[in-house]
Formats: sequence, structure tokens, C-alpha cells
Amino acid sequence: MALYLITRFALALFVWLTGQHYDCGRAGCLNRGFFPENFLINGLFQWDALQYWQVIQRGYYLGDGFDTTAPFFPGFPLLAFWLGKLFGSPLMGGIVLNHACSIAAAFGVARLCRRLGVGEAQGRDAVAREATLFWLASPLTLFFCVFQSEALFGALSVGLLWSVAARVWWPMLVCGVLITATRNAGIVVVVCAALLAFERKRESPLGAKAWVALALAPLGLAAFAIYQHYALGDAFAWVTTQLRWNRFLTTPWRTIADEWMGWPPISRRDVAPMYRMQELLALGLLAPLFFLRRKLEVPRAIWLLGLIEWILPLLSHQLFSAARYQSGNVYFALAIPALLANRPMLRGLCWMLFGMVLAWYLSTYPHGVWAS
Repeated sequence: MALYLITRFALALFVWLTGQHYDCGRAGCLNRGFFPENFLINGLFQWDALQYWQVIQRGYYLGDGFDTTAPFFPGFPLLAFWLGKLFGSPLMGGIVLNHACSIAAAFGVARLCRRLGVGEAQGRDAVAREATLFWLASPLTLFFCVFQSEALFGALSVGLLWSVAARVWWPMLVCGVLITATRNAGIVVVVCAALLAFERKRESPLGAKAWVALALAPLGLAAFAIYQHYALGDAFAWVTTQLRWNRFLTTPWRTIADEWMGWPPISRRDVAPMYRMQELLALGLLAPLFFLRRKLEVPRAIWLLGLIEWILPLLSHQLFSAARYQSGNVYFALAIPALLANRPMLRGLCWMLFGMVLAWYLSTYPHGVWAS
């Protein structure tokens, strides 16, 4: 909890500093209209927050261009709406939901690490502790705080995998249905959870109820498709509308070729090329971990989850949002600490580099485009 409060305070400070220099005249800045006089609070309602708010206010509609709610799954806005009845507003309900999910996932990822026995036997407790540290301290856990579905999706990913490892069937059903109703990538998590159950069947076989729960997990996505069929006349409107946003099935090399915007000069600090450069650097630097699965005792299902969620944005022509697939980050939250836990020199070097990355992010605050 102390770590959680420290990292959230650091993110709040960053958002506040960025907001002091914010100046944006683009159409995409209209989503800053929630709390325009308070940069700190308004920082919680960015990017896709407007579309989720529109789902709550107006429901699902097609519209033109980016003015559509069809691609946004109902899990997060529905839960924000119902929690909002307790806290006076769906906006507050969504923020409370995300912080609760962030805390639950931070506890859950350590317990998942212990359940799976990740890392060398003599250092597994250290791996579990550092998995929580990695889960909370990564800069992109900024998305866990804002009015979006990342925190809910991350917590459901951890919850589904933990319930398989713990052989508890009813959380499998709840997490499975909710995760496929929260993002289409929830199907990937369900498939990997089923593979994890199959991998561990010798030591602890699943009962019939658990397999039925996993089989029923796609009901969240199926219900959403059925709803869109009757409400919008197209069961796959959540797919077809994204073609307007230049998102479609393609090859990773085309995504990189089309999306790459060059190495941003330090003086320019433009968020668009900076974000894309960050994604490619992350993909390149973390690639060797995929070849250390056996050494790190990471189950094949978790490895596959990381691989698919890592590659999925590249296959969808969206390099810009690669790091936001938080279920894929479950793999890195387990694998990186397993590599570092018992190697103090490597740990020190990695945390020094991590500090340099944070300092670089913080140095961008005079260029308020980061707030958008």
C-alpha cells in the first residue's frame, strides 16, 4: 500500500507539472472539457475517457470518424455507472473502480507469482515482491489511474490466471465473462488461462465446473456482439468502425513502416514520435526474455500471453498503443523480477536505468502536449 501511494503521488505530480504548460488547439483536445480549470483532476480524464463517458451518457452509436462509441466494450462503463450510484457520479465511480483494481492486481500478481512458482526456488519470495514493484512502478501504470479500462482489464487478467492456478472455479467464470466484456483481447487471456489449466493438469486437475466456467468465459464478448447486432445493425461494429481509425489486420513490419515517425530530437519532445520510439525500444530490449522462459520457470501459458499481447498491436496497425495491453504486462511483471531477484548488480543497473527513464519523462513537463 505504501508503494502504491508513493507511485500514485509521483504520477499526480507529473500530471500536475505537465498541466501547467498545457496548450493545445487541436480537435483531439476537446476531451479536456471535464474539469478544464483543474489540471490535476482533469488529467484523470484523457484519451478514450470521452468515449467511455459517451457510452454512459448516450449509449452506443456509429457517428462519423472518431465520433463513435461502437469500438468501446461495455465492461468498464457499466461498472463505473453502477459504482457511480454509490459515489455520486459515474466519473467518480470509474476512478474508484480503477484504483481498487490497481491495488487488487498489485496484491494478486505477487500471489500469482507464488502460485506458479516463478523464479529459482531459493528466491521466489523476492520475485513475488519485485513483481508487485514492477507492476506498480512502470510509468505506463498511469493508465491504471485514469478513466479507462486498463486497470480493470489488468486486474481481471491477474484474477483469471490466479483462479486457474488456485483451482477456484467461480472466480474463473466471473473474471472470464467480465474480461471478454471489457476488451476484445480478453479472449487471448481466456485462451492462455485454458492452456495454463491444461499445463498443470497433472499436479492438480481442474474439475468439470472449472472447465465449464472457462468455456462460458466468451459470453461477455458474445453478449456485446448480439447487442450491437440489434442496436446498430452490425454484430461486428466494434471491428468495422476501427477501419476509420486506420486500424486493421496487417503484418508487424507494415505497422512499423507506416507508424514510425523517426527518432525525436531532444529539443522537439513531440509525444507522437516519442511514444512510437518508446514502443519499439521496449519491444527490442525485452525480446531476449522470451528466450529465457525455461530458465525463469515461467509457464508456457504466461509466456504465450505476453507474446500474443505484445504482438497484437503490431498486427492491428497500432504501434502507438502497444504498451497499454496490460494483460501482456503480466508476463513482464513475472519474468523481469525472476531474472533480477537474486542478482544485485543487475538489479542495481536496471533500477538506475529505470530512474533515468523516469527523469526523462519528467523533463518533458514544460511541453504540455504530454497532458493530451
